[in-house]
Amino acid sequence: MPAGARAEGRSAERTYPDRRGVFRAAFGPNAGKEGIFGASRGRFDAMRRAAVLLVLGAGVAGLAETPAAAAPGEVFTTVYSTAYNGYTRAKLGDGTFKPETYAIGEGKFEGGRMRDPSIDGFPFLKLARLLAPYLARANYLPTPGRDQTDLLIVVHWGTTIPYDDGTYGNAVDGLSTALSNSQNLGDAADSGELTSALMMIQMENRQRDMADARNAALLGYAPEMNRRGEIHNFTGMDLGYRDLVSDVEEDRYYVILAAYDFRTAWKEKKKKLLWITRVSISVRGNRFDEQLEGMIASAAQYFGRDTPGLMRGFAPEGKVKIGEPKVIGIVPEPRK
Repeated sequence: MPAGARAEGRSAERTYPDRRGVFRAAFGPNAGKEGIFGASRGRFDAMRRAAVLLVLGAGVAGLAETPAAAAPGEVFTTVYSTAYNGYTRAKLGDGTFKPETYAIGEGKFEGGRMRDPSIDGFPFLKLARLLAPYLARANYLPTPGRDQTDLLIVVHWGTTIPYDDGTYGNAVDGLSTALSNSQNLGDAADSGELTSALMMIQMENRQRDMADARNAALLGYAPEMNRRGEIHNFTGMDLGYRDLVSDVEEDRYYVILAAYDFRTAWKEKKKKLLWITRVSISVRGNRFDEQLEGMIASAAQYFGRDTPGLMRGFAPEGKVKIGEPKVIGIVPEPRK
């Protein structure tokens, strides 16, 4: 494991007793559409910060440069992107997207379970500088000024905190012991021990479901898990369903871009979400600072539009030249 990465401590194979259909129950039919961090994490409001950086295009040397040609990378990424409120990209006569200008805002950083020097304290400005050339390739350009701004792009990044399966293992051991005692002692067995062990398993399953649901919504896995979970429940066919469960139950680095209508945010102090793009990778065997650009390159082709489902595959590599951003203003926090 590379220096700075979090220890996993998670088994490759998992059992799922009495959990069939849990993702439909936990996520609901509109899972993944409530917001960035899911309905249960309202405090992570996408527009929670009042201070927002506005990047001045004229003052950023090289921000609009096109990334170098992509080559196959080694990092396996997952990307999910969704457009909202009827947002679509207008095209020019040559088939390219009509340019849109943006201001970029610092969203929420969320640390993982253990110290990780590759992401803890990672500067937001460095993240914004890495994003800018890939946004430019999709004709999203840094704003020349507040009155010419189309989008407010809020960037969130961090590491997921999965369910601690160590406590689940203890609950399973307790149930095994209670069942063994019940069989060995017969009528003399303590029925309270078995009841208590069953209740502990149920409690751990609920905790596990809540953690899985939260991470699935955060990373964009929920719709695909619901779809595959229904097939799995009715036919017994796996179709990669357990692979998705394993993903949300491991530590993962993520970056989320949430684009809002800037004029609505600035003039009306309200938030109008236009699109969200989410990209994540496993912490295992990776460093955030080394794989960040590959993550961005993997997600860039989907900025501002829907992905055809959950996209899982190897990320391209790309190197860019970036300059220094300049702060030109503050956006007040929109009302909910």
